[in-house]
Amino acid sequence: SIFPDKAMTVAAIDRLVHHAVIFEMNVESYRRKTAVDRAMSRRDTASGPATSHEEPGDTGQET
Repeated sequence: SIFPDKAMTVAAIDRLVHHAVIFEMNVESYRRKTAVDRAMSRRDTASGPATSHEEPGDTGQET
């Protein structure tokens, strides 16, 4: 533990942010969205390629 006392932790944070500008943004996190997309991509890749649901004898071409 870096700060053994809760009061020391609060004091240190207070001194760090005293002259700081704090932005509160109520938007979706780009890093979180990217991580979720990456995890979904890995899951889809791990499950293998998607299978086709074609009828037997169907070539997929119009006649």
